[in-house]
Amino acid sequence: MLLRENIGMGGLKQWEMKESERSACRCDNQLIKAECSKYAVLHSQEVKDNDFGSGHRSPFYCDRTPHVFLPISGSPAPDTLRTTFTSIVSKDPDSYKPIPVILSVSLSTSLSWPAATASMDEWLSLADASQRNVPFLWVGPTAAGHLKPPGQILSQGNNALWHYTVEQAKEAKARELDALEMYNLTLQAASWDGSSYGQKVALVQAMMILNWLSRVDST
Repeated sequence: MLLRENIGMGGLKQWEMKESERSACRCDNQLIKAECSKYAVLHSQEVKDNDFGSGHRSPFYCDRTPHVFLPISGSPAPDTLRTTFTSIVSKDPDSYKPIPVILSVSLSTSLSWPAATASMDEWLSLADASQRNVPFLWVGPTAAGHLKPPGQILSQGNNALWHYTVEQAKEAKARELDALEMYNLTLQAASWDGSSYGQKVALVQAMMILNWLSRVDST
């Protein structure tokens, strides 16, 4: 949304959507409605390839600095994701320009501590093999809202989330990763379903990550 300068629908592939879907998926809904998530932009190239100046497409994209979203739900990751990651970090091997990586693990792992640390080690190993400057930021999970389903509140309630947040931040720092914890940010924020937060929270999260990116050294 920030990169495309389009707060209303910047996170979505509007070129694949019907007019009714674009109306239904604006603003908060692009983040909280399951039927809108299938249109999420996963790669900056998608925007570049489909931006023909149409009224419902933003003309802004990062041309010189492509970015890619790789959905990770555990470790080991699928070979396709590992191959994509390796191809990105291996380009221009003589460059000193850093390739920042923002790493988090889906809640589908049920807050598994071993799954989180295994994921850290897996992607760090791939980054080290590239011999590039690859700084990492580990992003912890958000807090649980009061609308979280009863079946998940014991395994993914705030007590479990807090311990997971603290311990995984320690594990990240032990591996020389920076760590950004989202628990305190969202503890008193309004959640639509106990897990999903709206646009305002997402923008604050994005600005925190952009602040980290601005501090990444170029050497």
